[in-house]
Amino acid sequence: MITAILGLLTAVVYGSADFVAAMATRRIRVLAVTAGSSITGLMALIAMVPIFGADYSQSAIAWGFAAGLFSVTALISLYASLAIGPISIISPLGALISAIVPAIIGVALMGEEFSTTGWLAILVGLIAVVLIGMVPDSTGARPKLKAILLAIAAGVSIGLAVSSLAQSPGDSGIAPVITMRGTAAAILLLLNVPWIIALIRKRETFVKLNDDPNGSRFGLIGLIALAGVFDAAANVLFTLASRSGSLTVAGVLTALYPLGTILLARLVLGEKITRLQGVGITLALGASVLLALG
Repeated sequence: MITAILGLLTAVVYGSADFVAAMATRRIRVLAVTAGSSITGLMALIAMVPIFGADYSQSAIAWGFAAGLFSVTALISLYASLAIGPISIISPLGALISAIVPAIIGVALMGEEFSTTGWLAILVGLIAVVLIGMVPDSTGARPKLKAILLAIAAGVSIGLAVSSLAQSPGDSGIAPVITMRGTAAAILLLLNVPWIIALIRKRETFVKLNDDPNGSRFGLIGLIALAGVFDAAANVLFTLASRSGSLTVAGVLTALYPLGTILLARLVLGEKITRLQGVGITLALGASVLLALG
């Protein structure tokens, strides 16, 4: 039951991080947002050490480093795929793949077994992942091969990142998560160096104020910081979920991360939840109950 609850919480918090980051990317480039959120997330994780502890064993550092590399690949591939679109197809495809990868690793490599109810819950959860990620696309556009490949790459990378965290020693606290976030922050900062140099030379505007006339730099920094805190919290929750039970269960529920984005979009922006997404949310809650009971 604890795994199911933590897994569902992970999805909501991950989705909230994506929503806040998306709000920030309306005013500044994606790589800058991801780099900034990684730094603030790292700071938040360090502040959590007294609560969760951190033992930097060789294994913890190795798995955390691997997770960091996969997370950077996931971010770049995900945003690149969504930029090509259509989001209505690309987003649920990436989420579905990100659920399947931990399931394969859990069953094939870690010997996880499930009852009939458990397998039914996982199947329902995978269907819910697709339905929740669906966004109406009035253009009728079809995805290009490049977008599909990038979405698959993003899903695989997300799945490998969370699976790496799950493989870390259970007594290492949040050391693997801190290592992952530190690795990602360092790489993303390096990727931003050319842009920072261009800003200095050309004296370009740091924030796209034309896109958001009422926005301030303080507000932008707050959004980036909040995205980092949400992401850090989600990583901790997933690590706790995977250590408390099945990687497959934690992975499938975590892949419901569009749920958090949808809920915040509804509360903050007043966006409507489509009928299919409503069905998906219902199935997700049902799957969570079955997994908790199983």
